[in-house]
Amino acid sequence: MPTSTTTQELNAPNEIAVVTVPSSSQDLEQQADDGVASTLPPAQRDIWPLTGVKGEAVRDWPALVVKIDNHDRARPQFGINLADVVFEEIVEGGLTRFAAVFHSQGADIVGPIRSVRTSDFDLLRNFNRPLFANSGGNEAVLELLRDVDYVDVSSNADFDSYRRLTQRQSPHNLVTSTKSLRLVGDDRGGGGNPPLLFARRNVGDPPPDTAVAVKGVDISYGVTNVTYRWDQDRNGWIRSQDGSLHVDVAGVVVAPEIVIVQIISYKRSSADGRSPEAVLVGEGSALILYEGHIIEGFWERQTATALTGYTDRSGEAITLPPGNTWVALPRVGQVQIVEE
Repeated sequence: MPTSTTTQELNAPNEIAVVTVPSSSQDLEQQADDGVASTLPPAQRDIWPLTGVKGEAVRDWPALVVKIDNHDRARPQFGINLADVVFEEIVEGGLTRFAAVFHSQGADIVGPIRSVRTSDFDLLRNFNRPLFANSGGNEAVLELLRDVDYVDVSSNADFDSYRRLTQRQSPHNLVTSTKSLRLVGDDRGGGGNPPLLFARRNVGDPPPDTAVAVKGVDISYGVTNVTYRWDQDRNGWIRSQDGSLHVDVAGVVVAPEIVIVQIISYKRSSADGRSPEAVLVGEGSALILYEGHIIEGFWERQTATALTGYTDRSGEAITLPPGNTWVALPRVGQVQIVEE
């Protein structure tokens, strides 16, 4: 039975390596359906599967997905800059929350932790039975969550792994550590190693001809307004939210090396009509940003068990350099490209 999330710092050398690249989004989908992408081939066991970064101590262990609050009272967050991949999804009232995926690194403190939404279900299905950390949810959500294959490391599963910070106001003060969560996950049966989530390009390859230099993008989720701006010195896209730089609790600016803007639709949640539910199976437009450039294209995911593929306007698979990735999930009409 699935179960519903401290930190162990892992040193992954800042090296990069060539990763086999599928030729199309169909190849990515076939890999997921065949189970090929669920574990690393022997030649790539020194590659962290979610970042494409080479390391000498790549662990064969499950991804850890943590729901992190993004309310004004929840910022600055703990551990957000140590995640390999972060998804930003819309919740009630035009606010957003994060599903932060930890694999190559850990955080001594991570949070604030918040509740699960039905939008999370198809995210979890892309990580081959991940550990899932959250603060619970309403009965309808938790009942539907039983159909997802994951390992429950939520506060419902092991409350002793979580604590509340006295200097912050509830409910924006629940934290834990990735080390604690992994211990809970081991006790509850463990999970599977995550797949090679993104197609990677060869080391040193320049951006393709379809890539255009830009300053960044503006995203308006409703109440939450986000900008990403390229910073050559950081080799990343500096994130600001509602007019202020987004920093973690240590004051380090959030500046992912790769930003994917996956434009989707939302429907009413099957568990709560007041809550939006991200539609992550299907197809739509996508913007891929890295190394100061943007590629306009499309995303496609034919089934809930398939990986999401990204292609340019000519149908060629978009390949990414190694690095951490933030995936924005706005609606149509909520994104604007900011040219140079």
